[in-house]
Amino acid sequence: MDTQTGESRVADVEIERLVAAARDALTDEMVARLATTAADAADLMDQVNRAGLARAIPALAQMASNGDLERLGQLARVYSSAQDSLTDEMVGRLSATIGDGMALMDQVNRAGLDRAIPALAEMGHNGDLQRIVKLARVYGSAEDAVTDEMVGRLSETVGNGLSLLDRFARGGADRVIAILERLESSGALQKLSETLPDLAERMSRVQTMLAAIESAAHRTSQLPPSRGGVGGLWTLMRDPETQDTLRFLLAVGKELRGALSPTAR
Repeated sequence: MDTQTGESRVADVEIERLVAAARDALTDEMVARLATTAADAADLMDQVNRAGLARAIPALAQMASNGDLERLGQLARVYSSAQDSLTDEMVGRLSATIGDGMALMDQVNRAGLDRAIPALAEMGHNGDLQRIVKLARVYGSAEDAVTDEMVGRLSETVGNGLSLLDRFARGGADRVIAILERLESSGALQKLSETLPDLAERMSRVQTMLAAIESAAHRTSQLPPSRGGVGGLWTLMRDPETQDTLRFLLAVGKELRGALSPTAR
């Protein structure tokens, strides 16, 4: 017991000596700075208590334990570096870009384009949007390739086509279409299409015959008048071409007579 009391007295003496040494070592400037620091610490603690930051200490401890606080510090340093590297021109352009983006978003909201987003997403998923882009590229290339002359000719062609359609409609095209429909329903149009090549060939023959008659009439009109009599007829009949012509005419007459006779009907 006496031993413990003696040790306590020795410790008290040493503490008193340490306090005395610290008091002797402190200068007025150190005392003032220490007092200022203590006052600032007390003020800080008062602000922390008033702001209720004591409740944030566990969250800050958790963030420090997880490394999130270090990441926030790094993010702050990155933001500070970016802020230092920004110039007035960059800030102006960034502000203009943000303003244009906000104006665009306002226009989109006012126009109700948000309802088109699902359709655009579906088009992008199906590949239709890519096809529309390719079609726009083709149209742009065609527009670049078209010259003024081509545009003028195309406009003239379109105008002529519309005029032709108008004249066709005014000329009773609906009646022609109705007739063609009746011919199609009755089967006559199919028969006409089958007989059309033969009809075209026969029309060519008729045209050839009419041209031959016209040529013969022109040639005989330039010949001198016939002398008449049996001698002239005999001379004409002796010509082999004349005989072939008469034979052809007789054959045509027989065919016509056979076709027009009542028994042939």
